[in-house]
Amino acid sequence: MTKRVITRAVVALCAAAFTAGVAGVQPSSAAPAAAFPISNWNANVTTHVGALVNTDVQIPAGHFTGNLDTDTSKLTGSMDLPPATFTYNALGFIPTTVTFHVDETAGVDGTVNLQTGAVNVTDKFNVRLSSVKLFGIEVLDANTTCKTTTESTATLTGTLNLSATPATVTLSGNYPIASLDGCGFLGGFVSAFTAGPTNSLDVTITAP
Repeated sequence: MTKRVITRAVVALCAAAFTAGVAGVQPSSAAPAAAFPISNWNANVTTHVGALVNTDVQIPAGHFTGNLDTDTSKLTGSMDLPPATFTYNALGFIPTTVTFHVDETAGVDGTVNLQTGAVNVTDKFNVRLSSVKLFGIEVLDANTTCKTTTESTATLTGTLNLSATPATVTLSGNYPIASLDGCGFLGGFVSAFTAGPTNSLDVTITAP
């Protein structure tokens, strides 16, 4: 198996670290020889939102753009995920529908072992809410920016399956959700249900 095949497959693994920026990085004559640009790798992400929500959420398919330095094994990049919507019963009887966005801050940073396929990465992002509905009625002021007070850091590890066609990679890890600010009069109510340290990510990545 060639080093190039291993490199391409390992890069897919790194795409999962949560998770923004769909535009692909294109090769350029100025790029160093060790640079391996990646664009439009497919990422399917499920997150378990803990705290009082305690719900699995399937995020619509997104993409990863970045670069792998094959000399240093360093991976950098960013992931673009569409907004996701989920519903839960607050206090056990209030149907609450939330739409949230993952807004990257520092993005993906980590290392890839080109011999074993092992990947260790982190991704830093804010969680932003664009809609909160109680009993189907929108209660979030459209003029506010409802988001976490501090960024989340997802720590992700995974494995690579080179026998799959295309190569398939799985990643998993955890991240915290901080309290929310800028959410209007119901900010405290929403934070009480969503903020917490025990949220998880499960990601499947495939080459385009």
